[in-house]
Amino acid sequence: MPTLQNGEKKLKDVRESNIALVINLMRKFGICSRAELSKASGLVQSTITSIIDSLIKAGIVIETGSLVGGRGRRSIGIRLNTEKLIVLGIRVTRSSYTLAIIDIFGELKNLEKHSITKDLEDPSVFERILEDASTFLLKNDQKPVGVGMALPGPYLINEDTSLFLTNQGWKSFTFTKKFESRLHLPVFVEQDSNVGAMGEWWFGNSEIGQGTKVFVSTGDGVGAGIVVDGKIQRGALGAAGEIGHMSINFEGPQCQCGNKGCLELYCSEKAILKAAKCLSKPILDFESLVTEYRAGNSAVTEIVNRAAEMFGIGIANIAYLFNPGVVVVGGSYKKLGDSFLDQVNRTVRRHIYPLFYQNIGLQFSALEHDSCLIGIAAVVFDRLLKKPSFLLDH
Repeated sequence: MPTLQNGEKKLKDVRESNIALVINLMRKFGICSRAELSKASGLVQSTITSIIDSLIKAGIVIETGSLVGGRGRRSIGIRLNTEKLIVLGIRVTRSSYTLAIIDIFGELKNLEKHSITKDLEDPSVFERILEDASTFLLKNDQKPVGVGMALPGPYLINEDTSLFLTNQGWKSFTFTKKFESRLHLPVFVEQDSNVGAMGEWWFGNSEIGQGTKVFVSTGDGVGAGIVVDGKIQRGALGAAGEIGHMSINFEGPQCQCGNKGCLELYCSEKAILKAAKCLSKPILDFESLVTEYRAGNSAVTEIVNRAAEMFGIGIANIAYLFNPGVVVVGGSYKKLGDSFLDQVNRTVRRHIYPLFYQNIGLQFSALEHDSCLIGIAAVVFDRLLKKPSFLLDH
């Protein structure tokens, strides 16, 4: 027979689930009424009233004044408090890190960018990030509910370990507990592509409430984040989506990972620049390459088109592996514009079955800010809403 303790736990779990449902609905609605929440959630009015009262008491929800509903009926408008529902985002690349305060709607409130002058695997790099994060919070007088970190490599979530690719191969690092101890906040770490995928799912403009969406991050490397029905697909260890190390040429050049012919050796920003530096008039940075490409420089166009073709082969493989409804391309490739995406599309069309191609939407990210930065808010709140009572107690 179920014990009283089990019954109380079940009731508590139901309330947690209901609170999370209400917060997610308010995130989608913006300003709304209690009656609208009751109708959308299927919860009775008394349950909605109880939940909203507790959220108002915790400062998570605020009232906005009168709303006029159907038949001229008036009700009190409510919305999520974006001064309270904020996170500290830490976006790390191999050359820089960005600190930002981001609210539950993905809006940036404060932002600071720092250069990294040492190898990312140097322990002093993360010591410096931790120091700067502490100073950033004090300077901006912010009290986030959690911290999220987006890192350029697989994060083995069950082992709380991040992997970075070095000249000596993969190296593992563990630092989450140190951040939690210093910042006195829950810290959630994710691979940057997964963060970008969640950012697109929560804040992107494509109308997909369920199904499969893939976000492809481009820059120093190439990675993919896969989200199915709002959940990140991490795989057995947490390394799913490492498409940059998917071989597209078994006889190709050696990669640092130990494989040959990896995708990112042909179509990462680093690979494109490597080819551009060998031109009669060498191009040394990506911004200059974009300028020359848009100006119609034939030599640069040939390099970019070759990269687009290889990237398209990678997207075609993604289409067969995950059969996504939407593939969103983010990162540095956005700067190359629609002509680049058209070339990728043509390659994808040539390499997959027509029915698959007709049912896949390939597009650049439409978000104003970096998906792998604002997506940190999506990752943190998605995790915290598994047990939203934490937000009420925070």
